[in-house]
Amino acid sequence: MKSPVRIFIHLLFYSLIVFALSVAAINILETGLAFKDLLLPGLIFPAIIAVSFIVFIAGREKAPERQPVYTMAAVGTKFVLSSVFALTYFIILKRSGPEYIILFFLLYLAFTVYLLKVILKVLNVKSLK
Repeated sequence: MKSPVRIFIHLLFYSLIVFALSVAAINILETGLAFKDLLLPGLIFPAIIAVSFIVFIAGREKAPERQPVYTMAAVGTKFVLSSVFALTYFIILKRSGPEYIILFFLLYLAFTVYLLKVILKVLNVKSLK
């Protein structure tokens, strides 16, 4: 398995790549979004995934026999924190235009795929031992 430090470094690089692609898409497609509209989701989603990784890694190191429970807890943590962020983003900050909704769900999808890819890779390596 990758060390936790490598996982977080890869998350940082992945976040930078997603952020750069999002900025490029916003500029090329002229969506009506500005750079500042991307900052909050661009910082919150990597933080949510980092918290999920902490739950996952803690479960792996603390109780390897209960790894499935911690894996589900990590995915559940991501879902709950993303739901809280969605409520805050759409209702309190009043970012409910179609471009904000599409941005939110594209970033949610991108970071969910990354989280599941890393979790599955860790679990596959663990099952081979």
